[in-house]
Amino acid sequence: MKLSLKINPRFPPREPRMSVSIEASLLLPGDTVVPIAVRNISAEGFMAESPIAVACEGWVGVSLPGCGIVPARIRWSVEGELGGQFRRPLDLDRLGVPSADDKPLFQSRVVQGPL
Repeated sequence: MKLSLKINPRFPPREPRMSVSIEASLLLPGDTVVPIAVRNISAEGFMAESPIAVACEGWVGVSLPGCGIVPARIRWSVEGELGGQFRRPLDLDRLGVPSADDKPLFQSRVVQGPL
């Protein structure tokens, strides 16, 4: 079944994310450092687990191995998880993350039969 929208989506589709397990840090305003566990990542953004709630306002730094401190904006934060968008596309090769040719974590698929 093809989906037909009467209005354009508010946001363009995002790049597929790769499943990872990266220990990193968020650098918040006021020099607060929060340890995070990045669980999926793409050149455009990431999802991480955090021990504290993080406000979705302004820019933060994300300290990533091999990349240094990368500017990002927290787009959402719910119950110990958060999602961020990098200011500029990230070179995933510097992280040692699999290339875009490898299987992404999330992929659209059609399921047939009883659910």
